[in-house]
Amino acid sequence: MRSPVSEAEEFLSMMDLRPLPEKKRSFRERVFPPRHPSILFDPKKCSGCGTCEMACAARNVSKLAPSSSSVRIIREEERGKTFAILCQHCREPVCVEVCPTRAIEKGEDGIVRIDNMFCVECGLCTIACPEAAPLVEPGTGKIRKCDLCEGDPLCVELCPEQALSFSRGKPIGWIRFLRWPVQLLSFLLLVVVLIGTFCSFRVGVVDLACPTGMLQNVASSRTVVLVSVASAIALLILTVIAGRIFCGWICPFGLVLDLVGRITPKLGLPTFLRTRMAKYGVLLASIGGSYAVGFQVFCTVCPIGTLCRSFGARELFRGAELAILPALGALEIAERRTWCRYFCPVGALLALTAKLGLIKIVIGAPKCKKFSCMECAEVCPMGIIDRDLLREGISPRIPMTECILCMRCIDRCSYGAAKLRFRWQKTALGE
Repeated sequence: MRSPVSEAEEFLSMMDLRPLPEKKRSFRERVFPPRHPSILFDPKKCSGCGTCEMACAARNVSKLAPSSSSVRIIREEERGKTFAILCQHCREPVCVEVCPTRAIEKGEDGIVRIDNMFCVECGLCTIACPEAAPLVEPGTGKIRKCDLCEGDPLCVELCPEQALSFSRGKPIGWIRFLRWPVQLLSFLLLVVVLIGTFCSFRVGVVDLACPTGMLQNVASSRTVVLVSVASAIALLILTVIAGRIFCGWICPFGLVLDLVGRITPKLGLPTFLRTRMAKYGVLLASIGGSYAVGFQVFCTVCPIGTLCRSFGARELFRGAELAILPALGALEIAERRTWCRYFCPVGALLALTAKLGLIKIVIGAPKCKKFSCMECAEVCPMGIIDRDLLREGISPRIPMTECILCMRCIDRCSYGAAKLRFRWQKTALGE
């Protein structure tokens, strides 16, 4: 069975009309995303009194006629539950795309409005909307849609149970302004100060080593050196405590990929290469190859180690080894963090350790706007937040083995629906 959106798109194609071209976001909009105003509904607080319907109808037609309201309360009397249907003022409104007369548009203030002068009451917006929020008034067929009362919603003000609340959206997230300096400091420390020492270096009396390099060393030498094993455990312990935070905050090659990813177009990756199990194959091949040839085979082409050894004029002429950096960086043309998603054996080992992690990211709770926002899925560099589930109104489960804990989703969420929690906590606060 075809979706309403597909039917609407077919109707537009028959009329030789096309959706409006997607507006490219400027650099300023990507760094400082515009606010996304919306009404938040808490079903646990709603008593189904209908005050919001009457208040909205009074504003629309100057009389208490709930059928003329732009918000509708669905009541399940048998289960004692209620649900409010009202426009979510989506970031990418489907109703704007399907409207054949372009009567619907989204303003600079984030509010989606209907111009009644051009509306022909065809109902395509209602069909296409996942929540059917543009309401068809019984009898007249007139389309009623919430316009947030131009920024001061009356229904929120009059709701006796405070089940409705108005959010103007979070203006600026602070996590990115913490992560960027940490990434830069880590890059300078590992690449410039501790030159060539990512594979193994000393901090005071503590020896630290790359756990993947340690496994290759054990395989190639066929000898287990307890000191080497102990020095590699530090990063694994950090992963158990804080997830794959090394990948998102510390890895110097990760910083390079983040910078390259901001300026490169995304052309997509062939389907047969899009398997996250590939990095585990690279890990096993690295260990097996090291055992076979007697030296650490992956370390010779490891982009992290190569980058750490690249500082200085003499190192810039190393040739073949340094060529791996632009080669793997070019993978950003396919997808964001392609190397990290599908091929990095260091990430594979940390992913296995992250199964024991103490923290997780939870996306959901009544505050989550799901299909109307989906900004968390857009900013996730690892592509692990399922847009399809969000579009269906389902809270996605975040696989912490693949999450690099960059916390972009938490930083960007305008409603506080993405949260960091301990793994034994079942839900996000506010549910």
